[in-house]
Amino acid sequence: MFKNYKDEMILILLVILISPLLIYLDLFDLIYNFTRSHEEYQLDEYFIIFISILIALSLYSFKKVKDLNNIKKELILNHETDSLTSLKNRTAFLQYNENIYKYVVLLNIIDFSVFNKYLGFRKADKLLILVANELKSIVKENTNEELFRIYGDEFAFYSNNSNIIELLRTIKLTFEEKHFTLDNYEFTIHLNLAYSSTYPKYLTAVSALHFARNSIHKSIYNYTEELDAKSDSLKMLHTLKEGFTTNNVIPVYQAIYDNTNKTTYKYEALVRIKQEDNLISPYLFIDVAKKFKLYHKITEEILKHTFEDFKNISDEFSINLSYIDIINANTNKYIFKMFESYPQVAKRLTIEFLETENIMNYEILIQFTEQIRKFGAKIAIDDFGSGYSNWNNVLKLRPDFIKIDGSLIQNLLNNQDNINIIKLIVEFSKINNIKTIAEFVDNDKLAELIIELGIDYSQGYLYAQPKEKHLIWNN
Repeated sequence: MFKNYKDEMILILLVILISPLLIYLDLFDLIYNFTRSHEEYQLDEYFIIFISILIALSLYSFKKVKDLNNIKKELILNHETDSLTSLKNRTAFLQYNENIYKYVVLLNIIDFSVFNKYLGFRKADKLLILVANELKSIVKENTNEELFRIYGDEFAFYSNNSNIIELLRTIKLTFEEKHFTLDNYEFTIHLNLAYSSTYPKYLTAVSALHFARNSIHKSIYNYTEELDAKSDSLKMLHTLKEGFTTNNVIPVYQAIYDNTNKTTYKYEALVRIKQEDNLISPYLFIDVAKKFKLYHKITEEILKHTFEDFKNISDEFSINLSYIDIINANTNKYIFKMFESYPQVAKRLTIEFLETENIMNYEILIQFTEQIRKFGAKIAIDDFGSGYSNWNNVLKLRPDFIKIDGSLIQNLLNNQDNINIIKLIVEFSKINNIKTIAEFVDNDKLAELIIELGIDYSQGYLYAQPKEKHLIWNN
């Protein structure tokens, strides 16, 4: 029966599939009239209604799937786009396969915090947008690659440019010769640049950028030439030992901001090795210290410096301790020696423990926290919310503070899941009388959202960079 009208049926089905705007009654009428005009192809009215409903449902489902796909694409785009500069962000950057590129290049603006201080954050953001657009243009012109905003004033791109040194010099000189105009004022921007071809390229480029940031003699660093881990581990060991000898394993301090009172609440002590004009990041020497059994020595040096520093400073402060510090008999003994020698300082101390650390015996940690509380010290859980968080163990420790993991904070503006997780953490904390701290806060929009979510304190480059003691307290 269908063979004689095969072409007509195919045409009707094509029209139905191509045009989702067909009204369902017209659809029914079309099929009905067609069947009635061909006697050998007449169908029962109920069967026609049934077929029409099936087709209508198919069209509706097709439209819904299409809508969901569009929403999914939009969510992915928002999740991978920096809200300030409209560049792709760190999340998008890390999804690229770095192995198909010869180099990873990182850049940051030298002393951008000065612009934040004197222009104010909103105008400094406008300047950052101008810089980002100029960088994007230069990178596109010279490499045809995309520029990413990684964090704060830090940018990145991939490159297969065989003459990478000349490319970076071009970028550097272009910025030194260009004047950016904002509100009738002209500004010159200087950059630190780092690149690496050593796997993993991004992480090794991060190491190189640390050196570029802390050097006043050189602003372009190549990890392969100067920071190769295999050849530098012994050099770093020598640097670390020399730091101990010369009293240059020191703390720098980063302010923690009170979101209610709009003032600095306390300072976190972060370890550095001071070497001439450089402040060497712990990222470059902590593993070496652990490998050569010197980690406990770093902890003791930081305890010594911070207690001595805060002997004459009335502010509260925090230091980081690890589980291996607690179970090391010598370090444990040294901690309580400092508490007994500086009881007034101990009252203003918060000890931060990493929530992500592999803690073998929570009872040891609980006993330790009970002992230090007798001196008036407080407890904080660091990096809470990263991966699997044991809420029950947190309650056992009875912390005074929870520091929310930076990975949740950094993607907060474009990630509803992160917002929901943080809401749970804040609610959990308030119920248990625990204060919350957000790390890695680097822009006004993020700061405003953090306050809306009820987080008590904020920490990050928006408020202050880590600084040596004499740059914070003049006395």
